[in-house]
Amino acid sequence: MKLSLVAEVPLPDGVEALHLPKTSLTAGDGALWGVVGVEVGDDWETWVVRADGHGLAHHALSAADVDDVFSGQAIVDVGGGSVAVVLSTEAVRVLDPACSVVADLVIEGAHEVRQAELEITPSTARGQRGGTYVLRLGSRFGARTLVPLRLDLAAGSASWGTPFSLDPSAYPVDRFGSDDFEGNGDPTPPIVGDVVNLDDGILVATEGSDEFVLRHGADYFTVDRVDDDGSVAARIHEQSGWKRMPGKHGWQGRITSNGDAVIVTPVFSSGEWKGKQRILRLADGSMEAPAMPRGASRSTLLDVRDGRAWLVDGGARLLCCDLLGE
Repeated sequence: MKLSLVAEVPLPDGVEALHLPKTSLTAGDGALWGVVGVEVGDDWETWVVRADGHGLAHHALSAADVDDVFSGQAIVDVGGGSVAVVLSTEAVRVLDPACSVVADLVIEGAHEVRQAELEITPSTARGQRGGTYVLRLGSRFGARTLVPLRLDLAAGSASWGTPFSLDPSAYPVDRFGSDDFEGNGDPTPPIVGDVVNLDDGILVATEGSDEFVLRHGADYFTVDRVDDDGSVAARIHEQSGWKRMPGKHGWQGRITSNGDAVIVTPVFSSGEWKGKQRILRLADGSMEAPAMPRGASRSTLLDVRDGRAWLVDGGARLLCCDLLGE
């Protein structure tokens, strides 16, 4: 997949783009949305940003909008170029393509979600069935729970559904890489790296069972189509056995807004890929290395939709590219 630069969008000075890869989505109008931190004077602000060929717009969240320094936000593609920003388990804010506030909604069912000790994690929600999206919730150490979120913008309502986890028995849990270690097969639901709600089911990318992947490495990575109860309907791709190999291994997976591929990012720079990203094609399971545009070889691929790709080049700029040969 070769990328040809179309537009360059500078990011503000002092930007922290840590959560941008997890919160990026391309809307139907081709604009990229995401969440960044920006240093403003002596303080840090959380910005919801929108980039297109004309430049960068943003909506700054107030201190009252952000639970704490570790809290995350989820961006929901609600169509028409607009997004809904899930600020907390209790509140969602709808923004139009100008980054103006359309509505602030209270989410019903927040008490039950809080009782389950679930938090909003930096993430996106794309695709819906009957007005219901699916979000991944958990903690700063990993999201293991999927929760339906129903949005009816015409009625001005939002409500959580019943949380569920993926069936742990369907995953190759191998946290300690030893058949003799008691507890190695404990039923642990996988960490969900990304989720998209499609007409024919929920598509998920899972990133192993160990939340401390930087310390221990991951035990597996999968892409699955799952049912509404968390059972696996189809395994599309699997990598496992990593704990029994030399070194540490792990992948992060981001499903493209096209819904037909997964952007795979190695957690570690060692190994065959040397930390470089790959595109996993869901139709045939093939892996392809994206050819970055000239001068942007160290950029990170964020999303792909309708023949366009968005990249972030460090914390300095966003790059909009055409996909050649697509």
